[in-house]
Amino acid sequence: MKKDRFGRARVLSTAELDLLLDALPRHHRVLATLLRRSACRISEALQLRWKFAEGGTLLLTAPTVKGGKKTRSVPIHPQLAAELAAWKQVVNPNNDPDQWLFPSSRCPGEHMSRRAFDHQLRKTAGELGFGGISTHSFRRSFLTASSANGIPLRALQAISGHSDLGVLSRYLEVSDQAKNDAVMAGA
Repeated sequence: MKKDRFGRARVLSTAELDLLLDALPRHHRVLATLLRRSACRISEALQLRWKFAEGGTLLLTAPTVKGGKKTRSVPIHPQLAAELAAWKQVVNPNNDPDQWLFPSSRCPGEHMSRRAFDHQLRKTAGELGFGGISTHSFRRSFLTASSANGIPLRALQAISGHSDLGVLSRYLEVSDQAKNDAVMAGA
């Protein structure tokens, strides 16, 4: 678990994610929902413009992804699609395709800062008594839950953008129940 910015971000259960999202202010909740439902890195999500969130797909372009090498697309979950449609009416009523999904409230023309989101996330998590939370908790939670639900690692790799399955596997937390099930299923 993460402590003082060291270690791995905590993996959250569905119930914990629901509580956390419900407690966040709206502009942070929409971003947290995007992170939860897409396994995006915070830096990738903050650099999204509306033209890259159309047609049921998030397009994460090479200049915005870690390593800057490979553009990837992630299907938009129906719950996220509904949140984004309502959010667009608030932050982009003129339907400007070049507008940021998450504009800064302090600096016109800029996107929300990572620091602003991280500060609010940690404050809210602390109020809920959730330790070890970071922006990466959404990514790890998505990948762990998907793996536990039987989604193939190659599919998760395509969503997460990991170039190596070994690196992806470090994101996946294995529950005690899953370990017990494996032992009981063994020959």
